[in-house]
Amino acid sequence: MIAAATVHAESHVSCNTLPAAVLQHAKLEAGDATIRGCVKDKENGKLTYEVETLKDGKSKDITLDASGAVLEVEQEVTASSLPAAVSDAIAKAANGSKVGKVESVTREGAIASYETTITSKGQWREVAFSPQGAPVKAD
Repeated sequence: MIAAATVHAESHVSCNTLPAAVLQHAKLEAGDATIRGCVKDKENGKLTYEVETLKDGKSKDITLDASGAVLEVEQEVTASSLPAAVSDAIAKAANGSKVGKVESVTREGAIASYETTITSKGQWREVAFSPQGAPVKAD
């Protein structure tokens, strides 16, 4: 049995090299946030762009396709804004270990999941939960 290989090439690029439609839509989505950087990503032949922004100390990463359509938004959120089921699931998964920043992941206009990292004894792992607190695969 031969496993299919995932071809993945991600690189930081100058934001002024992004296609005009991508940069235009990213700026609209970012609003008055500061653009910190841009990433060009090609996975299995599909080209996407990620625009990394920062506002009021909180990160927001916008992933767009080559036409400028927004595919995904990862936005840092406060613990107090989490649904109770998600907060409980993260606490249970952490079991007293250190929890990193929490991000909401929005696709097609709705929150698909919440992601964070948990660090214990120098090792970290990424966890993700649906808005109802059920475990999901982290991106």
